[in-house]
Amino acid sequence: MSNRFAIVNAQVVLTDRVIERGAVLIEDGKIVAVAENRIALPGLPREEDAGGAYLIPGVIDLHNDSLETEINPRPSANLPMEFALANLERRLAASGVTTEFHAISFMDMEKSNRTVGQAAERAAYLARVQREGNAMVDHHVLHRLDVWNPAAMDQIFASVRESACGYVSLNDHTPGQGQYRDVERYSSYIKTWRAQRGGGAVEENEIENRMASRAADTTTIPSVYARVVGERAEMPFVLATHDDDSPEKCDRQWEIGAGIAEFPVVMEAAVRARERGMATVVGAPNIVRGGSTSGNLDAVDLVSAGLADIICADYHAPSLLVSAFKLVALGLVDVPSAIRMLTVNPATAVGLIDRGAIEVGRRADLALVRVDGSYNPSVEMVVRGGQQVLTMRRPVLAGNATW
Repeated sequence: MSNRFAIVNAQVVLTDRVIERGAVLIEDGKIVAVAENRIALPGLPREEDAGGAYLIPGVIDLHNDSLETEINPRPSANLPMEFALANLERRLAASGVTTEFHAISFMDMEKSNRTVGQAAERAAYLARVQREGNAMVDHHVLHRLDVWNPAAMDQIFASVRESACGYVSLNDHTPGQGQYRDVERYSSYIKTWRAQRGGGAVEENEIENRMASRAADTTTIPSVYARVVGERAEMPFVLATHDDDSPEKCDRQWEIGAGIAEFPVVMEAAVRARERGMATVVGAPNIVRGGSTSGNLDAVDLVSAGLADIICADYHAPSLLVSAFKLVALGLVDVPSAIRMLTVNPATAVGLIDRGAIEVGRRADLALVRVDGSYNPSVEMVVRGGQQVLTMRRPVLAGNATW
């Protein structure tokens, strides 16, 4: 493919408006011109006619759990990392994703075949792929730090130091708070989860004992927070909260440097995150299915209240574009606002200011998206760094989704 070409006859989605029959000129991997029409870009060596489809910046996904599922589609499958990533990468590109942050949990969980060492190996592999720079998608790591597993911190922070874009999320999955505030619901979930994966039964008082033990521990979390503060002083990285269930929890993590709030589970926490100037992340599947799988806050309610900044895949990349256009169909946001939640907002939150918007000088990471009359999107082309990495031109089908 020529390193100089234009995409013409597109609905070019800028950060604040849509150019109805716009044209974008790309050269040497960057956007060099954005025009109101094809006529303003004469003498082009090569053109791609968008046929009226939306041209948007490539999606920047800040949280996706799917790599682990791709490696282990069944418990203990342990498919090779290279093979699993290649399969997932094609799905990401087909969802319009050009920059992906793979959520990797640095924790030891025997029943789910997770180890800290294994997490470090996967993160190192992704860092190597990112440095090589020839994949369909720009791969990064969201380092998930379980605050009750301080032994993992040496390996987590060693991995962050090797990352092109350091990003850490503080996680606490203790029942009775956060995502699992509803203990009865959590108990039902964990019993089903263990049964499906061949784990042991939930022992009598197991959950209650864990809750009591952690409630009595007044030293572990403060020591973890202190280590995080010290590491950020030596090596700045982006820090996120996770599943905040109160303004006070949001405050505490903001005080140690968190600038992103992932999946607040109550409206009060989301309000506090906004007051603190934090960027709030919601999950695309929550929007598409109409609510949280854990029975927590409906992401649409956060959007309606003006308290959601970023949409991430969470665990399902195909929901990304669908969620954005569902918000448009519901009349909650316009197209530029919806696309900002997938592109420039996440880029800004993690400091990737070279991408995320269709502007002269930005990296030419782009997706051509056709949307039918029912606001169902389909990706027809993806460009990463000025190179066309995916083409899926197909007939436009009548939509049948109702929101």
